Amino acid sequence: MVRRLPVSSSSQSPSSDTRECRCEDPQPPGYLGGCTIWRTRIACCVNPSMNPDEMLQRFRAVVAYDGTEFAGFQAQEHVGRPVRTVQAALEHAVFLATGYSARVVGAGRTDRGVHASGQVVHFDLPVACALRGTGMLSALNSRLPPDLRVLVIEPVSADFHARFSATSRCYRYTIENSVVGLPTNRRSAWNVRRPLSVIAMNEALGRIIGSHDFAAFGVRVGSDPTRRVVLRAHASITGVPRTGAVCSSDAAPDPSVGRAVSGEIWHTSRQCDPHCEPAASIVVIEVEANAFLRHMMRRLVGTLVRVGHLRVAPDVMDTLLVVPSRGLVGPAAPPHGLCLVHVAYDGTRLSPRYRASPGS
Repeated sequence: MVRRLPVSSSSQSPSSDTRECRCEDPQPPGYLGGCTIWRTRIACCVNPSMNPDEMLQRFRAVVAYDGTEFAGFQAQEHVGRPVRTVQAALEHAVFLATGYSARVVGAGRTDRGVHASGQVVHFDLPVACALRGTGMLSALNSRLPPDLRVLVIEPVSADFHARFSATSRCYRYTIENSVVGLPTNRRSAWNVRRPLSVIAMNEALGRIIGSHDFAAFGVRVGSDPTRRVVLRAHASITGVPRTGAVCSSDAAPDPSVGRAVSGEIWHTSRQCDPHCEPAASIVVIEVEANAFLRHMMRRLVGTLVRVGHLRVAPDVMDTLLVVPSRGLVGPAAPPHGLCLVHVAYDGTRLSPRYRASPGS
């Protein structure tokens, strides 16, 4: 839905240039990034000076954000105080750049505190809109807060849908496995003090690949099904030594350990200077699936940490996928370690001229 917003001057009341609105959602989101708050009501879905039959162009954009200060992706109605969300900030930037109010739709509705480096959104604008290519990219980024950026944007066909056209999403969870967590990681990694067995965690991950009922791990919304298809899942480990060098794990398959995870088994034998003493290990868990239930990834990680601490066996996953039991599921991992890194589509490629330049 595209709506041209009326602009009221200081000498004119917000309602003096409006007419009755018959759209289903006449109110824009209340909070649109930074400290900016809407001060006018939408008069109508279509500005009186705009042709109601004007053709629309759909745009697809890849966006990245630090979710720390956002109350999630989806715009929220909140009585009494504004709520800062990614969707609202993007919609506000589109309005400032083009003069049109467009509904932004995202591929994944990330929760409060969750980050993204590859979120995909779409929105519609009139074909007559002059901004195109890198001009649109620069115009949006110059109007966004510093913790939100558009990386790629281009026009796509009208049947493209950021959420429903997606074939898979990939989430990455980062754990800092060390006694003392580095302050530089506090916004992007969960500090877990006790050592983790990545071998055991990968054996557990191998058991969730395929089509399963993840009711034990997610929050069901309405009548939505809880069955999901996991395409790949694995964990990797990197040592961070006190010397400042990096010790990487040997990623060669180890046929003697558990089940293969997408053809790979990761283990912890490090190939680095024998004199370096790792101060911490960074454990990265990636899961790609056709879709995720709410909190599914965070509860999977919480359960994997219990497996990594050898408190439960890797085959606990088999039990949870057949007989959902919250008593066996670990507590949900904190949101700040989670990042939406990629959304896949069939046959959708972005032209190089629409990609962000290093300075964008």
